[in-house]
Amino acid sequence: MEDRIVKKTEVLNEYIKIGETKLDELIKKGNFAKPIFIDGYAHALYSVKEIQQWIEDQKKKRNIWNSLLKLFDEQ
Repeated sequence: MEDRIVKKTEVLNEYIKIGETKLDELIKKGNFAKPIFIDGYAHALYSVKEIQQWIEDQKKKRNIWNSLLKLFDEQ
């Protein structure tokens, strides 16, 4: 799959559907794809592949958490 870079507005509107403040918090803490800056362009850009990888990582965390909860429920 070919990668492309998108502006933050597209990240928020098309990929993760969270508020801009929450996204900024995730970025600041290093918990989201790092922005790409291009000389002469005012907006930070983001790799779609890195966004998709972040989404997959969140699903893995969810699945691990759910597995742990199941183990505790069985005891």
